[in-house]
Amino acid sequence: MIPVTVITGFLGSGKTTLISRLLQSPDLSDTAVIVNEFGETDLDHTLIASSSENILQLMNGCICCTIREDLALELRNLYLLRTLGDVPRFNRVLIETTGLADPVPIIHTFMANTELRKVYRMQSVVTLVDAVAGLRTLADQDVSRRQVALADQLLISKMDVVDSEELGSNERGSDELANLQAQLIEINPVATISDVRDFAVDDLTSVNHYPVRANATHIDSWLGENQASGHVSSRHALSGHGLSIQTFTLHRDRAMSLADLVLFFQELVNYQPEKLLRVKGLVAVDSKITTPAVVHCIRDKVYPLVWLESWPEGRVPAMRLVFITDGIEQREVEQILQTVCRF
Repeated sequence: MIPVTVITGFLGSGKTTLISRLLQSPDLSDTAVIVNEFGETDLDHTLIASSSENILQLMNGCICCTIREDLALELRNLYLLRTLGDVPRFNRVLIETTGLADPVPIIHTFMANTELRKVYRMQSVVTLVDAVAGLRTLADQDVSRRQVALADQLLISKMDVVDSEELGSNERGSDELANLQAQLIEINPVATISDVRDFAVDDLTSVNHYPVRANATHIDSWLGENQASGHVSSRHALSGHGLSIQTFTLHRDRAMSLADLVLFFQELVNYQPEKLLRVKGLVAVDSKITTPAVVHCIRDKVYPLVWLESWPEGRVPAMRLVFITDGIEQREVEQILQTVCRF
């Protein structure tokens, strides 16, 4: 299936600059880029080979498509053109959102559309955060916090400006950067955080943040344990504007029945879906105790279960679910679980 990466971030965070840089790599010459036609800036199309309606073919082999209608329709049309040979055979898709976009509807498109799931699969959500204006934006803009909360990879842009004299002393710049990183961890402790200047093509392509069947290689990275092992507990961050994002982890040493697992997520997504940003983790199911179930939920959409061939090294059968919410408390989720499992 064709992997899809969503590049998001608030206005002026540097999404287009990042994509333009990445596309210079020969390793992404088979990439289709989908952008909103009302985006902030155009991609660098100085190397256009041909243009037809809303599709640009670039000299490096990539194609660029602007969204005119529904995203699902554009993706279906693009794949049809690929099948017919009317566009180059792309094997990867990058989607650049507008700066004011919540990434949830895009993720839902791939989670809920069975036709698209036959040919496309989500791989990662990459969110850019402006080092200069990031703290202010996170404090003032709900959508910015949601972009961070839904990210698998967080990239801090404009760090060169922070390091320069434009912000005054280097000490002040360092303090602001440290505060920004702390805020990002508070909102989303399971995402990787790095300087956008260090982000390379391999970082984009090598890890599946939406695990694929029978692949346990990157499960610890997907769960964020490389960043947050042992300290993902109840956290409260950035209250304001009606939003209080927090994270917590639900542990259960006993296996669940598959029926209870399904019922738990049915009750969970029907509880307060607008406040349930993301859930992901591993669950031991009693009828398949040696093959863990990978569960993934965004708002009211539950991604199809993925069964790993075995538990990752060092893990014992258990349930470990990481929650990112904007107001749902851990005790509320535990109550739903207790009601379903009757323990």
